[in-house]
Amino acid sequence: MTQQVTVYQTDADGLFQHPFTANELAQQPGSFNIPYGARLSLPPVAAAGQVAQATGDSWALVEDWRASQFYRIDDASEYSLGAAILLGDQVVRYPGWGPVPAWLTRVAPPAPGATWTGSGWAMPVAVEA
Repeated sequence: MTQQVTVYQTDADGLFQHPFTANELAQQPGSFNIPYGARLSLPPVAAAGQVAQATGDSWALVEDWRASQFYRIDDASEYSLGAAILLGDQVVRYPGWGPVPAWLTRVAPPAPGATWTGSGWAMPVAVEA
């Protein structure tokens, strides 16, 4: 009789995706068709706003902001998760998980031309003609 084991599939970043049933290989009893990136150990239960990430031989819980919209504080533009941008003389990117970098905020700018003050957006000053 063919045996089965439950494994826990991760994506390319090691983030838990879903459980998967791996079947025993018919020609190699005791060996299973475990997909690339899958783990045998059960990930921890993640609360809302967290996701389990495989790190080495264990799991860790990391912040999960992949369903959130972010804005760049330097120019108030929307940021697409995972996009590489030039910030000063550095290329930076944020995948949507882990701590939110200081160059992003989830607070939408209230109007075009708003500037970031360090703790919120300042409305643009109206110029009179």
